[in-house]
Amino acid sequence: MRPVAIFLCTALGTLLAAMGPVATASAGGTASPPAQESSEDSRHRTITSSETYMPLPPMTATVQANHRAQGLLQIEAGLEISDNRLRRRVEMYMPRLRNAYLSALTIYTGMQYRYGDVPDADRIAQILQEATDITLGQEGAEVLIGMIIIHGD
Repeated sequence: MRPVAIFLCTALGTLLAAMGPVATASAGGTASPPAQESSEDSRHRTITSSETYMPLPPMTATVQANHRAQGLLQIEAGLEISDNRLRRRVEMYMPRLRNAYLSALTIYTGMQYRYGDVPDADRIAQILQEATDITLGQEGAEVLIGMIIIHGD
């Protein structure tokens, strides 16, 4: 297997050399390397063009039935924050917010959600909004849900 890999690398190098500097630059050769996105930005898909939207990291909670794990609830959401001062506060409180969200979702999946049913998006949005307002100590950051998925076993 190793000789094939060396051959392919040699053949690619020969092909790029024959095509000239444009091919070398587009293939990431000696020209400047392409700009790379940060890993956090590449994980979030843009669901709005709003400048005041702040995506949250994906949230998950275990779905239980009959005293054992049956699946996983996955939520993608974000916050709509028009006040720049509140936005800075949210960035500072993000570990606390994440803890509040995961605690609220764990209670939802453990006590309010029945495995096999469709998750109640309105209820999930309400508990996430309550967790946001309580953690920040004020209103102004509106929770927007982008996606809710149940992964079953």
